[in-house]
Amino acid sequence: MADDNKELTPAQQIAALKKQLADQGKAHGEEIQRVREESSAKDAIIEGQAQQLAAAKAQGAGQLSVVTHEGQHYQVLAGQFTTAAGQLVKHDELQANPALVQQLLDDESGLLQLLEAQAE
Repeated sequence: MADDNKELTPAQQIAALKKQLADQGKAHGEEIQRVREESSAKDAIIEGQAQQLAAAKAQGAGQLSVVTHEGQHYQVLAGQFTTAAGQLVKHDELQANPALVQQLLDDESGLLQLLEAQAE
């Protein structure tokens, strides 16, 4: 372009540079618009995830218990249940009754689910 500028008059050079700047400005404007659109899309995703997290936290307020028996952790899968003897047991009372936990495990009850050991 330097050779081209030697043949152009100063007015032509100025006009060429103005056009070059205008083209660059247009390209930058398009890039800015693209970034803004990406940012808006990401903001919408973040807002959706924040709402999901809030719903999960609210649901977790009534989360069922986890009991420990002989070194194993079990998720209690019911809020309350009735034993074969007719006794009503709430999930949060089960930890205090290891004999009942053992009976449920021996009977292969679906009320307890073994939790996988977590890596430490």
